[in-house]
Amino acid sequence: MSERLARAVCVYCASSSSCDAEYHAAARRLGELLAADGRAVVYGGSRIGSMGALADGALARGGRVIGVLPRFLKDLEVSHGGLSELHVVEDMRTRKHLMLSRSEAVVALPGGCGTFEELLEAITLKRLGVFLGPIVIVNTRGYFAPLLELFAAAVRERFMDERHLAMWQVVATPEEVVAALANAVPWDAEARRFATL
Repeated sequence: MSERLARAVCVYCASSSSCDAEYHAAARRLGELLAADGRAVVYGGSRIGSMGALADGALARGGRVIGVLPRFLKDLEVSHGGLSELHVVEDMRTRKHLMLSRSEAVVALPGGCGTFEELLEAITLKRLGVFLGPIVIVNTRGYFAPLLELFAAAVRERFMDERHLAMWQVVATPEEVVAALANAVPWDAEARRFATL
Protein backbone atom coordinates (compact mmCIF):
# COMPACT_ATOMS: atom_id res chain seq x y z
CA MET A 1 0.00 0.00 0.00
CA SER A 2 2.90 2.36 -0.52
CA GLU A 3 2.22 3.78 -3.99
CA ARG A 4 0.91 7.32 -4.29
CA LEU A 5 -2.57 7.48 -5.80
CA ALA A 6 -3.27 9.97 -8.59
CA ARG A 7 -5.58 12.75 -7.37
CA ALA A 8 -5.85 11.25 -3.89
CA VAL A 9 -6.36 13.68 -1.01
CA CYS A 10 -5.38 12.90 2.56
CA VAL A 11 -7.97 14.43 4.88
CA TYR A 12 -7.21 15.00 8.55
CA CYS A 13 -10.28 15.36 10.74
CA ALA A 14 -11.82 14.41 14.08
CA SER A 15 -13.70 11.47 15.51
CA SER A 16 -15.55 13.60 18.07
CA SER A 17 -19.32 13.19 18.09
CA SER A 18 -19.73 15.96 20.67
CA CYS A 19 -18.58 18.97 18.63
CA ASP A 20 -20.98 21.36 16.91
CA ALA A 21 -22.94 19.72 14.07
CA GLU A 22 -21.60 22.37 11.66
CA TYR A 23 -18.22 20.61 11.71
CA HIS A 24 -19.78 17.31 10.69
CA ALA A 25 -21.79 19.02 7.95
CA ALA A 26 -18.62 20.61 6.58
CA ALA A 27 -16.86 17.24 6.62
CA ARG A 28 -19.69 15.54 4.73
CA ARG A 29 -19.79 18.36 2.19
CA LEU A 30 -16.04 18.09 1.65
CA GLY A 31 -16.39 14.37 0.96
CA GLU A 32 -19.13 15.06 -1.57
CA LEU A 33 -17.09 17.72 -3.35
CA LEU A 34 -13.88 15.69 -3.51
CA ALA A 35 -15.77 12.72 -4.93
CA ALA A 36 -17.54 14.92 -7.47
CA ASP A 37 -14.13 16.19 -8.58
CA GLY A 38 -12.91 12.63 -9.11
CA ARG A 39 -10.54 12.64 -6.14
CA ALA A 40 -10.03 9.66 -3.85
CA VAL A 41 -10.19 10.34 -0.13
CA VAL A 42 -7.57 8.87 2.19
CA TYR A 43 -8.49 9.27 5.85
CA GLY A 44 -8.33 7.66 9.28
CA GLY A 45 -10.94 4.94 8.67
CA SER A 46 -13.44 5.71 11.44
CA ARG A 47 -17.23 5.71 11.13
CA ILE A 48 -17.79 8.36 13.82
CA GLY A 49 -17.54 12.14 14.05
CA SER A 50 -16.24 14.21 11.17
CA MET A 51 -14.38 11.14 9.91
CA GLY A 52 -17.59 9.21 9.39
CA ALA A 53 -19.33 12.23 7.87
CA LEU A 54 -16.47 12.76 5.41
CA ALA A 55 -16.54 9.13 4.28
CA ASP A 56 -20.33 9.06 4.04
CA GLY A 57 -20.34 12.18 1.89
CA ALA A 58 -17.76 10.84 -0.54
CA LEU A 59 -19.34 7.40 -0.75
CA ALA A 60 -22.78 8.93 -1.38
CA ARG A 61 -21.33 10.55 -4.51
CA GLY A 62 -19.68 7.35 -5.70
CA GLY A 63 -16.22 8.34 -4.52
CA ARG A 64 -13.33 6.10 -3.61
CA VAL A 65 -12.60 6.21 0.12
CA ILE A 66 -9.53 4.57 1.65
CA GLY A 67 -9.34 4.21 5.41
CA VAL A 68 -6.19 3.59 7.42
CA LEU A 69 -6.92 2.46 10.97
CA PRO A 70 -4.67 1.30 13.80
CA ARG A 71 -5.50 -2.20 15.02
CA PHE A 72 -6.40 -1.06 18.54
CA LEU A 73 -9.13 1.20 17.10
CA LYS A 74 -10.40 -1.60 14.86
CA ASP A 75 -10.69 -3.71 18.01
CA LEU A 76 -12.91 -0.96 19.50
CA GLU A 77 -15.24 -1.39 16.50
CA VAL A 78 -14.98 2.17 15.24
CA SER A 79 -14.10 1.27 11.65
CA HIS A 80 -16.38 2.35 8.81
CA GLY A 81 -18.05 -0.65 7.18
CA GLY A 82 -18.63 0.78 3.71
CA LEU A 83 -15.20 1.91 2.57
CA SER A 84 -13.62 1.16 -0.79
CA GLU A 85 -10.55 -0.06 1.12
CA LEU A 86 -9.70 -0.38 4.80
CA HIS A 87 -6.08 -0.94 5.80
CA VAL A 88 -5.47 -2.01 9.38
CA VAL A 89 -2.00 -1.09 10.62
CA GLU A 90 -0.11 -1.66 13.83
CA ASP A 91 0.21 1.87 15.21
CA MET A 92 -0.47 5.57 14.78
CA ARG A 93 2.92 6.29 13.21
CA THR A 94 2.33 3.77 10.45
CA ARG A 95 -1.15 5.17 9.93
CA LYS A 96 0.13 8.73 9.43
CA HIS A 97 2.90 7.61 7.09
CA LEU A 98 0.60 5.55 4.87
CA MET A 99 -2.09 8.21 4.71
CA LEU A 100 0.37 10.85 3.54
CA SER A 101 2.43 8.60 1.28
CA ARG A 102 -0.68 7.53 -0.64
CA SER A 103 -1.81 11.10 -1.29
CA GLU A 104 -0.95 14.00 -3.57
CA ALA A 105 -2.49 16.65 -1.33
CA VAL A 106 -3.61 17.29 2.23
CA VAL A 107 -6.78 18.89 3.58
CA ALA A 108 -7.17 19.60 7.29
CA LEU A 109 -10.58 19.99 8.87
CA PRO A 110 -11.02 21.10 12.49
CA GLY A 111 -10.03 18.51 15.06
CA GLY A 112 -8.14 17.88 18.26
CA CYS A 113 -4.56 17.03 19.14
CA GLY A 114 -4.36 14.17 16.62
CA THR A 115 -5.40 16.47 13.78
CA PHE A 116 -2.94 19.12 14.94
CA GLU A 117 -0.14 16.55 14.99
CA GLU A 118 -0.96 15.28 11.51
CA LEU A 119 -1.24 18.76 9.99
CA LEU A 120 1.97 20.00 11.60
CA GLU A 121 3.85 16.91 10.45
CA ALA A 122 2.68 17.47 6.86
CA ILE A 123 3.75 21.13 7.03
CA THR A 124 7.12 20.14 8.51
CA LEU A 125 7.72 17.57 5.76
CA LYS A 126 6.80 20.16 3.15
CA ARG A 127 9.19 22.66 4.73
CA LEU A 128 11.95 20.04 4.45
CA GLY A 129 11.10 19.20 0.83
CA VAL A 130 9.91 15.66 1.61
CA PHE A 131 6.20 16.17 0.88
CA LEU A 132 5.56 18.64 -1.94
CA GLY A 133 1.80 18.62 -2.44
CA PRO A 134 -0.83 21.25 -1.64
CA ILE A 135 -1.99 21.69 1.95
CA VAL A 136 -5.40 23.28 2.51
CA ILE A 137 -6.74 24.24 5.93
CA VAL A 138 -10.53 24.49 6.14
CA ASN A 139 -11.18 27.15 8.78
CA THR A 140 -14.78 26.25 9.68
CA ARG A 141 -16.17 28.64 12.32
CA GLY A 142 -12.74 30.33 12.46
CA TYR A 143 -11.45 27.30 14.35
CA PHE A 144 -7.84 27.50 13.18
CA ALA A 145 -7.39 31.23 13.88
CA PRO A 146 -5.17 30.67 16.96
CA LEU A 147 -2.95 28.24 15.06
CA LEU A 148 -2.64 30.63 12.11
CA GLU A 149 -1.62 33.39 14.52
CA LEU A 150 1.00 31.06 15.99
CA PHE A 151 2.42 30.50 12.50
CA ALA A 152 2.56 34.27 11.97
CA ALA A 153 4.33 34.65 15.32
CA ALA A 154 6.88 32.02 14.28
CA VAL A 155 7.68 34.14 11.24
CA ARG A 156 7.83 37.39 13.24
CA GLU A 157 10.20 35.79 15.73
CA ARG A 158 12.27 34.33 12.89
CA PHE A 159 11.71 30.67 13.65
CA MET A 160 10.25 30.41 10.15
CA ASP A 161 10.87 32.30 6.93
CA GLU A 162 8.05 34.39 5.46
CA ARG A 163 8.24 32.18 2.38
CA HIS A 164 7.00 29.28 4.50
CA LEU A 165 3.58 30.90 4.73
CA ALA A 166 3.05 29.84 1.11
CA MET A 167 3.16 26.17 2.11
CA TRP A 168 -0.55 26.10 2.91
CA GLN A 169 -3.78 27.83 1.94
CA VAL A 170 -6.65 28.69 4.24
CA VAL A 171 -10.27 28.55 3.10
CA ALA A 172 -13.46 29.19 5.03
CA THR A 173 -15.69 26.55 3.45
CA PRO A 174 -15.47 23.12 1.80
CA GLU A 175 -16.72 24.70 -1.42
CA GLU A 176 -13.38 26.47 -1.79
CA VAL A 177 -11.18 23.40 -1.38
CA VAL A 178 -11.11 22.02 -4.92
CA ALA A 179 -10.07 25.36 -6.41
CA ALA A 180 -7.47 25.81 -3.67
CA LEU A 181 -5.96 22.42 -4.49
CA ALA A 182 -5.84 23.28 -8.17
CA ASN A 183 -4.29 26.72 -7.60
CA ALA A 184 -1.76 25.89 -4.89
CA VAL A 185 1.64 27.58 -5.09
CA PRO A 186 4.15 25.09 -6.61
CA TRP A 187 6.66 23.75 -4.09
CA ASP A 188 9.79 21.73 -4.74
CA ALA A 189 12.50 20.02 -2.75
CA GLU A 190 14.84 22.99 -3.19
CA ALA A 191 12.77 24.70 -0.50
CA ARG A 192 14.80 22.76 2.05
CA ARG A 193 17.65 25.18 1.34
CA PHE A 194 15.90 27.86 3.36
CA ALA A 195 14.24 25.47 5.85
CA THR A 196 16.53 26.55 8.68
CA LEU A 197 16.72 30.28 7.94
